[in-house]
Amino acid sequence: MAKKLLLLLLTSMVVVLGLEWAVRRYLPIWGQIYGPDKELLFDAIPGSSRIQVMPRENVGEGDAARVLVRIGAEGFRGGDLESPKLRKRLLVIGDSFVMAENVPEDRTFVRALGRELGSRLVDPDAEGADAARQIETVNAGRSSYGPDQALLLLRRNLERVRPDLVVCVLCAHNDFGDLMRNKLFYLGEDGRAEPAQPVLGARMVDAFAERRARSDRPALQRLWQFWQKNRQGSVASDTVVPSTLSLYARALESQAREHLVARDPEVVSLFKDVYDIDVAASIPDSFAPAKVELMVGVLARMTKLTSKAGVPVVFVVVPSAVDVCSNFELKVDPARFPGHRKAALVDAMVGAVGLAGGVAIDVTPALTGEGPADRYFVGGQDIHWNAAGQAVSASYVAEELLRDHASARALGAEEAR
Repeated sequence: MAKKLLLLLLTSMVVVLGLEWAVRRYLPIWGQIYGPDKELLFDAIPGSSRIQVMPRENVGEGDAARVLVRIGAEGFRGGDLESPKLRKRLLVIGDSFVMAENVPEDRTFVRALGRELGSRLVDPDAEGADAARQIETVNAGRSSYGPDQALLLLRRNLERVRPDLVVCVLCAHNDFGDLMRNKLFYLGEDGRAEPAQPVLGARMVDAFAERRARSDRPALQRLWQFWQKNRQGSVASDTVVPSTLSLYARALESQAREHLVARDPEVVSLFKDVYDIDVAASIPDSFAPAKVELMVGVLARMTKLTSKAGVPVVFVVVPSAVDVCSNFELKVDPARFPGHRKAALVDAMVGAVGLAGGVAIDVTPALTGEGPADRYFVGGQDIHWNAAGQAVSASYVAEELLRDHASARALGAEEAR
């Protein structure tokens, strides 16, 4: 009897350990993929993973209600660099539009862009499937990153990755404000962007610690707690009140004043995507012009960095869902903001790229060519592309990249012809 009990106990332990391993690997609910970083404020944790849960009512074709997000050992979504390097390598940097945690890895803008470029770079000496030129894509996206963090991440990885082309995705919705919240650069007396030395506030440090502690719990425990929390269905999102954008305007003013005037180094917000209404509506006497000027300085540093390395960089500008979607829940009241223009944020971002000496690709035409862009965005209060948006944007950007002589040459278009 004792032997049978021992065997049963050992068998049970093996089953539990097996389930723990399987759940931790394939269903890492509440996993933590980001941690504090002294230079970047936060960065991806190599070898980490998590499950992104999406509302089922917003899941369309190619989307998923549960998305497994894996970070490779080198810190990139979807795996590590090929070694040795045998193909043309495209490094894509930016925020959540690049990381694309809301769609399966194969449906991301980065993967789709690689396929679209490969299908266009046809080898004339090959036939069939072998005719397509394979492009290695590297997803260096970080959800909630600003262009300032993307710049520093690029500087950290440029020599190691050795890309043939860099694509930097800029989110017109909130990237101007990110420069204020991150406090990584300020405007010098000569108008150039100068590095600052921000520090994470205690609240942000505690938030990272709490998330890490939760992700360190046994995977089966996390799965059970998640099921208990969600067994009665998804919780309805907060209602957007008419005064939301007025609150945003005040918050943006306070953030800019804190950084540009008071020079307070404490960073207290990293993950809140606030629509840059001050720039979009050209609010009088706001810090909007200074934010645009700082953006020019940050992007100029990026173009200088890549130029010195002999690698072309192209900036992809993504319009805000607020400005291109008809059913997006956050709407601008023209009575409150008479200076608002739907194209203002994109125009300001494209202009900043030009003043920084860069090349910009505005994807607005791809998203709005046949009417409102709602079908390409998650919807509700989520500003991100769905799988369809990832695909149509990738197709458009691939075409535009090959129209740009420096980008086409970097990708071997002349060799393919």
